[in-house]
Amino acid sequence: MTSKQDQLVVAPYNLGDHWSLVVINPYDDVVYHLDSLRTSSRDDIKYVTDMALTIFQSQKNLNKTRKTTLWKVVKCPLQVGIVECRYYVMRYMYEIVSKDTNIITDAIDRRNPYS
Repeated sequence: MTSKQDQLVVAPYNLGDHWSLVVINPYDDVVYHLDSLRTSSRDDIKYVTDMALTIFQSQKNLNKTRKTTLWKVVKCPLQVGIVECRYYVMRYMYEIVSKDTNIITDAIDRRNPYS
């Protein structure tokens, strides 16, 4: 995983029958989780992501700023049906990359479901 200090890693994740989005800020040791159902467990993706961050930080000789990676669940628009999760993940990614900010909560419009 290569990145500059001001870049984010955007990673769609499939939980078997549901997609969610993980956005990683590797230099600040923060992970944002966006889930259009807000029901998925993060244990499996948390383990993989935390391990990847540990390896990245070790390779870059970065000192961890906290004992454990900070995970933030982002309040994002909820899907209204049962099959829209893929669209929502793509929409989250679009909103994040189209806005000039590293603050994920500022990039996501939380007011209305997508149509």
